[in-house]
Amino acid sequence: MTVTVQGMPANKEFDLFVIQQPTAPFGVSWYQTDVHATASGTGSATVRGVFDKETFSVSPGGTTTFAPTHQYHLGLWFNNPNVPFNLGCEPGATSPVVTPFNGIQHAGIQVLNTANFPAAAGPLSQVHR
Repeated sequence: MTVTVQGMPANKEFDLFVIQQPTAPFGVSWYQTDVHATASGTGSATVRGVFDKETFSVSPGGTTTFAPTHQYHLGLWFNNPNVPFNLGCEPGATSPVVTPFNGIQHAGIQVLNTANFPAAAGPLSQVHR
């Protein structure tokens, strides 16, 4: 899968997740890769994996349990919570919003998602092997 972004803040880092729902609270999610925006604000990442209508997560035991759950959407988060705050992306906030969407669970807000697709039918649900 290749993901390309444009119009991003220049020379910034982002984290791509495969997610159950495109908007908060996002549901079952997993980290996929980093995306770096160049000086022109464009970035691209190619990842290898199984991305199709049959991909799902399940936790039948352990400390957290849940039934088979599909993740058909993609979401992109600012890697550094200070970046969107300093860019004015959080009007009225007195400090940066911190989310768990990076490797150290200290990321910024979501910047892009696939919400233009229905919640239960994201773009990955349309991929067939």
